[in-house]
Amino acid sequence: MSKSDSMKDRRKYPRVLVEPSSKNLMVEVVGYGNTLVFDMSYTGAAFAQPKEKKVQNVDEAIELHLKTEIDQSRVRGKVIRVNDEVIAVEFDQIDVPSRIIIDRVVTDRIVGLNMSLIDPKHYSPHADFTFWFHGPRETNLYFWVAEDGLFKAQLDTDIASLIFEEDSFFFENKAVKNVDQPLLNNKQITLKALAIVEQMDMSLKPLEQFKKILADHVGLSL
Repeated sequence: MSKSDSMKDRRKYPRVLVEPSSKNLMVEVVGYGNTLVFDMSYTGAAFAQPKEKKVQNVDEAIELHLKTEIDQSRVRGKVIRVNDEVIAVEFDQIDVPSRIIIDRVVTDRIVGLNMSLIDPKHYSPHADFTFWFHGPRETNLYFWVAEDGLFKAQLDTDIASLIFEEDSFFFENKAVKNVDQPLLNNKQITLKALAIVEQMDMSLKPLEQFKKILADHVGLSL
């Protein structure tokens, strides 16, 4: 087993490369300066040394300020590895605002990368949708398509649902399963959907249309 495989096996939660930008995630190491995140999970993160001031010591307690286009939170943690370029941090307990942000910029992107187009032979005889995609965390995406393109879409996840139909959006938070499950507002649900579909690397016109519809709804450009 390689060293990288061994490290992967020890992680409780998967990590994903974070692509920092104004529409994804900005991170400040409080007292040190802004940084770029390389990867992140619920238990920790790896990020670049801030240019303003470098973190020097292993076991140092630090605080990260996470900020997106609509929300922000602070996460406390402990430095577990450090060099001149990279810092690795183990988080303390993650609160609900931080979980919402990590879900959107990390977990939802993992879901999107693993969404699969279901063969129509598996559709119910009563199904009226045109396309069905399925992925992790009880995620299902349905498209209804006519000659002039996408006219309805429905995304169901483990915690929320979104329906787009006749140029209108409808949102729903699902029943709370545990105390850590966050309740999302409508914009957060839209951004969750966008985080998922942006990672679906498929040449399908309705998918591209849906990405644009979601981005336009929250005022983002793709």
